[in-house]
Amino acid sequence: MTSPASRRPPSSGSKRRVADALEHGELVSLRRPVAEDRDEWVALRESCLDYLLRWEPRQKVKGEGERWNSFFSTANTDDRQRFLICENTSGVMVGYVGLNDIRRGVMQSCNAGYWIAERFTRKGYMTEGLRLAVRHAFRTLKLHRVEAGIQPHNAASIGVVKKLGFRYEGTALRLLEINGVWADHERWAITAEEWRDTNTPRSIKPQSTASRRTPRPRR
Repeated sequence: MTSPASRRPPSSGSKRRVADALEHGELVSLRRPVAEDRDEWVALRESCLDYLLRWEPRQKVKGEGERWNSFFSTANTDDRQRFLICENTSGVMVGYVGLNDIRRGVMQSCNAGYWIAERFTRKGYMTEGLRLAVRHAFRTLKLHRVEAGIQPHNAASIGVVKKLGFRYEGTALRLLEINGVWADHERWAITAEEWRDTNTPRSIKPQSTASRRTPRPRR
């Protein structure tokens, strides 16, 4: 059920902050959350909570307000950079993308996490939002590798990373507890050398051993 708050038009402040975004795309932009975003963020998640929780670990929070507190307090730290995805034309918040578990030193890598509200799916928003986050990881944060863990039956999410050129690297068995079940997660990744900042880059799928064999010359 959609809460009344989720039907409110975006505030002028919401529209204004799109102009202050860290990364801009054709459809959406990424910006840091501010305290005034709380009600809109909570309403957005509550409007499609059953849809989102199919893919998320259950945190020990009493509600989305408490989840916001955790999210907001860790949105801009040394090991986490978290952003709101906002529609360019209206400034409306449509989802989230984060660069989590940032590791420096010899690794220079992070794990990408993301979600989009159900009513904003199939518009290209999530693909562009993640593309902007990966751009930020490589260009601004100077990281070398971005990873994403995705449940094997989450076809939409796998489709997003494929469009951006992520490589499938294998499956981690029983990696995270989702809805009381230890769920497998496919590991997808991309490095700075592979990154192409375009709207439609090719996806990179590992070849089988057989397909990598050099053909013998004919005699």
